[in-house]
Amino acid sequence: MDTKKEQDSSGMDDISLSSTSLGCYTIQGLKQLYEAHQLCDATLMAEGRIFSCHRALLAAFSPYFRAMFTRPFRECWERQVVFEDMASSVLQRILDYLYTGELLLTPETAQDLFTAANRLVIRPLQEIIGRFLADSISMDSCLGIYALAYAHNHQALLRVATRHITINFEPLSQHEAFPGLDPSTVISIVSSDKLLVSSELIVYHAVQRWVRSQPAEHLSLIKKLLKQVRLPLLTSEEITVVQKDIIEEYGHAHLQWEQLDGEGRLRKSGGLRHGMYDDWIVSLGLFVSNMQGGVVERLKTHFLGFSLQTESWEEIPPLMYLDSSGFLSVGHKLYVSGGQRLNGSVLGNLHEFDALTGQWMQLPSMSTPRREHGFLACKQKLYALGGRSGRSVLDSAESFDLVQKSWSPIANLPFAVSHFASATLKNKLYLIGGFSHTRASGLAHRGILIYETGSDVWNQVPLAFQCYKSTAVTMDNGIFVIGGLVEESSRRETPGTVIRALISGTHKCFFLSKDGTVSYDVAIPELPILVLPPCAVQWQRRIHVLVGNTIYQWKPGEPSWTRSRKTAPNTRVTFLTVVNGVTLRVPKKNLQPLLREASAALTAVWVADN
Repeated sequence: MDTKKEQDSSGMDDISLSSTSLGCYTIQGLKQLYEAHQLCDATLMAEGRIFSCHRALLAAFSPYFRAMFTRPFRECWERQVVFEDMASSVLQRILDYLYTGELLLTPETAQDLFTAANRLVIRPLQEIIGRFLADSISMDSCLGIYALAYAHNHQALLRVATRHITINFEPLSQHEAFPGLDPSTVISIVSSDKLLVSSELIVYHAVQRWVRSQPAEHLSLIKKLLKQVRLPLLTSEEITVVQKDIIEEYGHAHLQWEQLDGEGRLRKSGGLRHGMYDDWIVSLGLFVSNMQGGVVERLKTHFLGFSLQTESWEEIPPLMYLDSSGFLSVGHKLYVSGGQRLNGSVLGNLHEFDALTGQWMQLPSMSTPRREHGFLACKQKLYALGGRSGRSVLDSAESFDLVQKSWSPIANLPFAVSHFASATLKNKLYLIGGFSHTRASGLAHRGILIYETGSDVWNQVPLAFQCYKSTAVTMDNGIFVIGGLVEESSRRETPGTVIRALISGTHKCFFLSKDGTVSYDVAIPELPILVLPPCAVQWQRRIHVLVGNTIYQWKPGEPSWTRSRKTAPNTRVTFLTVVNGVTLRVPKKNLQPLLREASAALTAVWVADN
């Protein structure tokens, strides 16, 4: 028996050794055959230099070679491939990689190797060089890398290069490499919404600089390029500069004008570029406008904006007092839905604030008055979900079409629920926790409701603990649930029971995957201070939490929250509580006069043919 066990054990060791060493043996064997020119059945040629290779190996790595050697092409029977426009050193490095797995990359050779790898469709090599180029990108290389990624439709590398260019567009447009870009690459750059430019005049000057660098080749494209310049966003002073420049440069030109307001300018031009607005955290809170002897004379729903770029605070015109209303933003517009007045009446109103005009307007009301409800945006629609109306908890839901300006019913929730956290992720709406009856009844919802906007269907996912009045923030292909009231006890609630453990709230946060399950692999530090409900938003992969007049920030991977240096300024109102927050795009101050008044706008420049 012992001998048999030893034999079995020995056999297992042989099998393990054989399987783990197979890759090494294969690589060593191929390398030896390649170096000795043995069993080679194909030749590759570049710059007159011949490389003996094995068709099976080339075809295994490259669909390009597989098609060439298995289909009725000349190379199939001649077994020779000639590369007229590839350097022999590049081909040598590629073959060394295929036969040995080794690759020597330098900034000087990476781009040529990337082009060859894409031509030959060697995907592992494409990814290796793509990562190398992304990691080594710089001001001197980003334009060339962008052109390379754009030409080969390499999305990962294109994203890295795009971010580098959009952040540094103005100095890069004056870089020596800019005139050498091909027309399609220039058009793709100057048409981007993401350019961090404070004025459209910067884009205009970049276009003219590219044209003037090689007038014989580029002048014929001037009309096409000027169509990418968002002329309606030019101020009157900037238009004077453009007019003078065009007339001096091209002689006679036809200018097209139109009377436009702010919305008209955005439609005609395609919208503001990223550098033309500031991102604000706008917090919705309850403030006392006047208090005498402890008596509130006037209470309003107030809005305070914190510019994330400049770390400065601004006030937004207030609304009448509304408690527990829905609050969200879409681009440069805020929306406030429902809420409860001081007298206890619940409203179905929908208000819109336009950062272009700085004014509020009332839109069509919801079919059902709501408070403590979900209010989310997805694909040009607003969704009002569940909540309460008086003493009743609601299971109804409806959507508002931002284009048609009308409300429509959608599928009811599986049951009535309120006081939940809510978020939008990949065309789905998530309602997290909450109460399925009044708070006094104490029936918490231990689960997550997920609404599919495309199919109008609700699904349910269980939750191991109670979650009440938290805030949800979408980021990193998941949902971060911040603070609120959480109870991990498994005891069963009964009607009429007050959940005492929920009263004190929690500093804890957790992460939901897109399927609605809690992921404990994502570590989130506890909130530095307790606030109910948390006012949390996401901006540039950071979560920002407003506590009183202070902002705390956290980025995934960091061990703790950090406190912003700036605090809210003294205002004419007395702060009571912040109940919600969103990010809002607000035009920079130099553009606000242009967008808030109707005036003559330059909409097209037709340069006459010379």
